[in-house]
Amino acid sequence: KVVEFMRKEYPANFSGASVRIYANTGIRQTRWISGTHQLSLEEVRSGKKCDDAVARTAWPVELHDHGDGYVWEVFDDDHVHYIPLGSLVSPEADNYAACGRCIDADVAALSSVRVMGPCTATGSAAAHALVLAGKASVHSIDVNKLQEILYDNLDRRY
Repeated sequence: KVVEFMRKEYPANFSGASVRIYANTGIRQTRWISGTHQLSLEEVRSGKKCDDAVARTAWPVELHDHGDGYVWEVFDDDHVHYIPLGSLVSPEADNYAACGRCIDADVAALSSVRVMGPCTATGSAAAHALVLAGKASVHSIDVNKLQEILYDNLDRRY
C-alpha cells in the first residue's frame, strides 16, 4: 500500500520504484540496499579499513539466523573494523544514503554493524555525506572531507 501511495502521489520520484522483498514478521533482517560495496565477514574479521571508511566498531558477529541457537564471535580487545561509504550508497541513486541495518553487508558482517553504536555512526555518516553532496551526487563528494568531519567516530582512540 505504501509503494502504491508513493507511486501515485510522487510519480516523478517513485513511478519506477520496486521492492525486492517485503518485511517478513519474525525475521530479524528484512531489507537493505545494494550498495557500491558489500561489507564482508572477512573484512570485519580482518579489520580492513577501506579508503572510504566512514565508521568503525568492534561489536562481535552476532547471528540469530537459525533455531538451534546463535553465533557469538568475539574479537580480541584491540580489534576494530570499519564500514565503508560504499555500503551506504546505491550505485543507482545520487541523493540517497542508507544507514543502520539497511546498509549493504553480507548477513554475518551485518550482524556486527547493525547494533546501536554503528547504526548511530552510519546515520551520522549518511547525513553528512548528503549535506556535502548538496544538489550534486553523493558519489561525487570529497571522501577525505567527510572523513575529517567524522574524525571523532572514525579514528580517535580513547
